[in-house]
Amino acid sequence: MKDSKQSPYIPAVIFAASLLLGSGVSSAQDSEVLPDVQYHAYKVVHHMTAVIEHMEKFGFNEWDNPPIADHRFFVITPALDHFYSKALTDVRWGPVVVDTPAKDDRYSSFQVFDMEHHSVFEKVINKEGERFVVVHEDYKGPIPEGTVIKVNCNFPFLFMRTQSFAFNEDKLANTIRRSARIHGVWEMPNLPKKDDTKAVVQWVIDNSNQYEQTEAFMKEAAKTYSMAMHKQTFENIKVFLSSGGISGNKGGFEAVDDPAGGTMLVRAACCLMGHLGFPVHHAYYQQIPMNRQGKLLSGAKPFVMTLPYDPGVDLFWSITRYGADTFLPLDPADLGGNNIQAYNAFNTKPDSQGNVTFTFSKEDPKDGSYWMPVTDAGYYIIARYYGPTKTLNGNTAVDILYKGTPLEKKFTAVQFK
Repeated sequence: MKDSKQSPYIPAVIFAASLLLGSGVSSAQDSEVLPDVQYHAYKVVHHMTAVIEHMEKFGFNEWDNPPIADHRFFVITPALDHFYSKALTDVRWGPVVVDTPAKDDRYSSFQVFDMEHHSVFEKVINKEGERFVVVHEDYKGPIPEGTVIKVNCNFPFLFMRTQSFAFNEDKLANTIRRSARIHGVWEMPNLPKKDDTKAVVQWVIDNSNQYEQTEAFMKEAAKTYSMAMHKQTFENIKVFLSSGGISGNKGGFEAVDDPAGGTMLVRAACCLMGHLGFPVHHAYYQQIPMNRQGKLLSGAKPFVMTLPYDPGVDLFWSITRYGADTFLPLDPADLGGNNIQAYNAFNTKPDSQGNVTFTFSKEDPKDGSYWMPVTDAGYYIIARYYGPTKTLNGNTAVDILYKGTPLEKKFTAVQFK
């Protein structure tokens, strides 16, 4: 076993997800309904493939601090205006302590996922920094002071976000996130092969206290869930998403027993909308794959959105777009060298009506709107609202874009209280 304290500086690396997403879209009627066990198994395997890769590369209690994602990454639908920091920890031997550093007023958060890819804890980090103590729910010994987070599994996944005001050039944000520390004892377990889907599911079973809601799915998947089924389920989910099957992350990342949690299909689909996403009360994500007429977005015709600069959030908002065939930012080489990938409050200003207008097109309209370059290939937009409040009701991108159209009932926004 190793008693690990992370080195203050580690190389920035790419955190590779399990799949290179394919191309193509279909209509809603092409998407058959699969058994719930497949959707749940997809979510587990999708997450654990990335987790196993992280263990093989970093072991435990060491942050992976990659730069903000670009077209070369395999981070699915990544946020593009804050840094990610990711780590695995081993709670078999007792509590693990995570110390986050003091910071300025920028947004930073700490989140914990179990081995079935449920978000079991999330919090905006205090300006003074905080201590979090991650401990297995069966542990009976002494627990250090701090915010205690009990988990049902041996290898919880830790995720920290740090807001950047200059994308990858924000040196202060990079320094802040690299100052976080993890203290705990760990030992490398025997890992399953990533492409043995049944073994991956069984490994999660062996290292978790099972949930009543998913125990039967896990047992069945450990016997039947093949790589062919995994690929089939991915294609099914992709069609579901491209046809507007969900309009946001509602129900996608809540704990397994949270009444706000969605169906197994919704939870699986949200894996592709954002692998390590937040429950909707913390950050509300809206997927915008088509225009008001129901046509999938592409560079063939400019697409314009006019939204409130101050929509009603306690934290911040952002607008990003991704290639429909990669689920990643677009390559600047395909955009005439332009590398405009995200807009938010710090790189836009409101007009005289308090709005901000975005134009998605191949050529800069030069009309005072904020231009987001695109290509003839398909793309989709994600609007993110961190710290949503009731003032946001009616002010979201989905509310404004689809109001009064036949798509209004399909793209329904969450109502906050």
